[in-house]
Amino acid sequence: MSTMKKSYWIGFSVLEVSYWSFHASFIGFLMSYLLTKGITNTVVSIFLASYLLAAFLGSFIWGMVCDRFHTNRKVSILCFLAAGVLMYLIYFSYDSILVLAVLYPLLGFVSLPHATNIDSWLLLTCENNLSIYGKIRCLPSLMFAITSVILGQLVSAFGYHFMLIFGTFFLLTGIAAAVMLPDSKDAAQEKPAGGFSVRSLKQMFSTCSNDGPGYSYLIIILLLVGLAVAPINNLKTAVLQSVRGTVADIGIDAFICAITQVPFIALADKLEKYSLRLRYILIALLPFLTMALAFGAVSPVMIFAGSCLLNMGVGIMLPTMRSVTERNVAPAYRNLGHNIADAVYNSVAGIVSLLYSGFVIDRFGVKSMLFLCILIVSIPVIITLYDAVRHWASALRLHGNILHKES
Repeated sequence: MSTMKKSYWIGFSVLEVSYWSFHASFIGFLMSYLLTKGITNTVVSIFLASYLLAAFLGSFIWGMVCDRFHTNRKVSILCFLAAGVLMYLIYFSYDSILVLAVLYPLLGFVSLPHATNIDSWLLLTCENNLSIYGKIRCLPSLMFAITSVILGQLVSAFGYHFMLIFGTFFLLTGIAAAVMLPDSKDAAQEKPAGGFSVRSLKQMFSTCSNDGPGYSYLIIILLLVGLAVAPINNLKTAVLQSVRGTVADIGIDAFICAITQVPFIALADKLEKYSLRLRYILIALLPFLTMALAFGAVSPVMIFAGSCLLNMGVGIMLPTMRSVTERNVAPAYRNLGHNIADAVYNSVAGIVSLLYSGFVIDRFGVKSMLFLCILIVSIPVIITLYDAVRHWASALRLHGNILHKES
C-alpha cells in the first residue's frame, strides 16, 4: 500500500479545504447576492445555466490540458488566480447585466472543473490509494458546512462584503498550498500515443471492469441520477417553502448535506471492498428514497431526512466514480476521464434540469416536479437492479455447475 509524506497530507488537505471553502464563501452566496441587487430570478437562472454550460466545456478543456502537459499544479494556480479576478469583477459589476452575462460563465469555466483537477492531482500523488484520498477528501465537506453556517450569519448581520473577505483568504491559502505541492507524477501519466483523438475517446467508453460494468456504464448512471437530483439541489428553496420552511431551514439543510458525506468519503477504502454493483444500486436507490420522502413531506424535517439519504449516496458515489475511472481509463487520459464524469453529473444534468424543473414548478407545482424526478430516478434503479440480479444469478448457476461436476 502506498504512503504519502506528511507535508503532502497537509498540503492537499489545505488545497481541498481552500477550494471548497472558497466555493462556499463566494459561489454559494452569489445568487442570493445578485437577487438582493434587483436581478430577477429569470436572469439569475439564465446565468446559472450559462455557468453550468461553460463548466461542461471547461471540464473537457482543462482535463486535456492537464493530460497533454502533465501538470495539475500550474492549472490549479491559474484557476485560483482567474477565480479571484472574476470574484472581484462580478461583485462590483452587479449593475450591468451584460457584463455579468460574460463574467458568470467564465467563473463556471475556471472554477467548477478545478475541483476535479485537484482530485485527479491527489489521486496521482497518492497512487490511487483510496484510504488516503478518502481521509483528505472528507475534510472539505466538513469545512464547507462550517464556512456556510459562519458566513451566513456574518452576511445576515453585516453584509455581503464578507464574501470577498472569506473568498480572498481561501484563494490565497489555496495558491500557497498549490505552489508548495509537487506536480503530478510523469510516471503516472503516460504520454498519449499520437495525441488525443476520437478513437481514444471511444476506447475510454469501451472499457469494462473485472468487478462490474466499466466507464460508459458509470457515465450513464451518473447522467440519469444527476437529472433527477439536480432539480432538488437547484430548487431546494422552493421545495422547503412548499412545506412551510424558512431561511433558517435552508441553512440547516445545507449543513446536513455537507456533514452526511463526511464519514462515507473518509471510509472510501472500506467502501471499495463492497461489490461495485451493490454500490451502483445504492447510488441510484438512495436518491429514489429521497424523492419519495420529499414528495410525501409535510414538514421540513422530512426534507432534512431526504437530504441525509441523498448525501449518503453522494458519499458513496464520489469515491466510486474516482476508482472506476482510475481502473478503466488509460493513465494518459485520466484527468479527462474524471472531468467528463463530473461534468455529466454536475453540468449536463444541471443544464437539462433547468430547462424543465422551473417550468414544471411554475405551471404545476413542486409536487409535480418531485413526481417527475421519481420517474427519472426509477430508470437507474431498474438498470442497476437488473444488472446486479442478472450477474448474481449467472454466478449462482456457474457455482451450481461446478458443484455438479465435482459430485
